[in-house]
Amino acid sequence: MTIDLTGGMELATDEMTTAPPSAPAHREGTSIWLWDDEGRFGFPRIGVEAVGAKWETSFGVALCMAMPNGRLLRVIGDGAPHPMVDDRGRPRVLGAGPLRFVCVEPFDHWRVEFTGEVSTIDADERTPTLEVVELELEIDARMVAPPWVQGTHNPEGHFVVGEQRFEQLCAVTGTVNVDGSTMAFTGGGLRIHRKGGTRSDYGDFYGHNWQSAYFASGRAFGFIHYQPRPDGSPKYREGWLFDGDAIVPARVEETPWMTDTRFSGEDVSFTLITPNGVVGITGETFVSSFRPPRSIGDGTTFPLLHSGIARYRWDDEVAYGMIERSARQVVAGGATSRSRST
Repeated sequence: MTIDLTGGMELATDEMTTAPPSAPAHREGTSIWLWDDEGRFGFPRIGVEAVGAKWETSFGVALCMAMPNGRLLRVIGDGAPHPMVDDRGRPRVLGAGPLRFVCVEPFDHWRVEFTGEVSTIDADERTPTLEVVELELEIDARMVAPPWVQGTHNPEGHFVVGEQRFEQLCAVTGTVNVDGSTMAFTGGGLRIHRKGGTRSDYGDFYGHNWQSAYFASGRAFGFIHYQPRPDGSPKYREGWLFDGDAIVPARVEETPWMTDTRFSGEDVSFTLITPNGVVGITGETFVSSFRPPRSIGDGTTFPLLHSGIARYRWDDEVAYGMIERSARQVVAGGATSRSRST
């Protein structure tokens, strides 16, 4: 089966917006979750965010590397923007400070590069230590699935108003050098590109669950589920499944909402309901990073955020994939019951 990696979208959609936007809250961001096939580490989110109000002065930069022994390497801050045009004059670069994303071919081939200092964090304490190390990362990412464009797979409710957002699973090769020690690796990832909308109002946001993975057979899944409102009304839910023949809409049930802050070993299994039947996928967190609730202005606070890599099983296949969750009410460090979907 030949896969159209563009999903029928214009190639320019996967390029960058070079002109400063007129709206201060307008956003363009690209990010990626990465995992090593051998399970030596994961990168639960690397990203660059450009916002209209600071378009010509600084972009947001974030990187986290997580290892099974509980060690985290992290940088979160702002950096000077890189020129958005490549050496051929095409708008295919989004970078700032030590981090750079390069679109080699839209919807098909991307590169990620990072060279800079990162802080060491103990996952149990979740606070930076005095140790700062050098990290170099070079990633070559080849897309393996068409883009999932939010709002195209029978969505329930609404996601960010005015935002054009899509994501693609990919196969990666690369090298990572931590304080002079280099590892070459192969693995997978999920790449996200979004434009427009405003992410400043979280007054009607109570948490979310987002999971995706690609298996060696070519099967794949992805979904996002926002926690329902306190009155039980749905906020947003949408997903998809590729069974080897076609991509079909999928509704997630038994969503594993975040109820704990364990670094690894948490059950994150779920069920997908599709027009072709019911699919159960089991999952367990492999490495995790947690970011505490933070003010985002206007009297609103973004809830506790979990970014991680999980190990999934679909029938007899096992693969690593990504997971991101947030919640306003979490019992830290203790096992609690799983909330069910509504």
